[in-house]
Amino acid sequence: MSLWLLTFWLSIPVLGTGIAFLSLKIQAKNLRFLLAFSAAYLFAISVTHLLPECYENSDYKLIGLFIIVGFFIQIVIEYFSAGIEHGHVHAHSDSCKKHLPYGMITGLYLHSLLEGLPIYQSGIIETHTQAVLSTQQSLVFGIAIHNIPIAIAFVTLLIEHKTSKIKTIFLLIGFSLMAPMGCLISYVLNSIGIQNYDGFLKFSFAVVIGIFLHISTAIMFETGENHRYNLAKIISMIAGVCMASLIS
Repeated sequence: MSLWLLTFWLSIPVLGTGIAFLSLKIQAKNLRFLLAFSAAYLFAISVTHLLPECYENSDYKLIGLFIIVGFFIQIVIEYFSAGIEHGHVHAHSDSCKKHLPYGMITGLYLHSLLEGLPIYQSGIIETHTQAVLSTQQSLVFGIAIHNIPIAIAFVTLLIEHKTSKIKTIFLLIGFSLMAPMGCLISYVLNSIGIQNYDGFLKFSFAVVIGIFLHISTAIMFETGENHRYNLAKIISMIAGVCMASLIS
């Protein structure tokens, strides 16, 4: 896909969903089913498609190390974002609601930026065009599905902090452009002929897989009261796995 087409598919679902829910309220219990679906999809494509692709013709130990790095990067990000990547919108005190949650916003933006780094893959050998396209499609679709419930949670959080609609839309646009910004960084590095661009791509790919594994397992392992899974959530996760198997 071209850079413009990637930008469209990565940003429009986030922006469209966020604006649609700007005047609506959605209960957390309804959001968690969409989160469960997206988490199962991310986990399935990571295990069945992205991991084998990343390990192919690579240094296994280095790839494994960068996957672990990605996993722990997400833990650090969540220290600031308070888990909004999981669709969490925590209650805040009245004094907290008087200012924007800049830590959450920064963490969310960084999370999305990192996800976009390995998507631009024109540096891969041309003989693998079909494999590249398949990997790229899986990543783009996975990130788009993942970011839709996050956009809803983000808008809900901003409304809770009494942010004006104009400022909310600007912050939403910023979030929607972070993954395309990651693509742009990779595009620029490839265009200027950075040494071992394919190596950079593999390692950023591994970091994103680590982030995916952390996010997806954290969402899927969350249980309801009495530490039991809701049947609807289980069905949502099965649907996500089925979708992943159909697409990738």
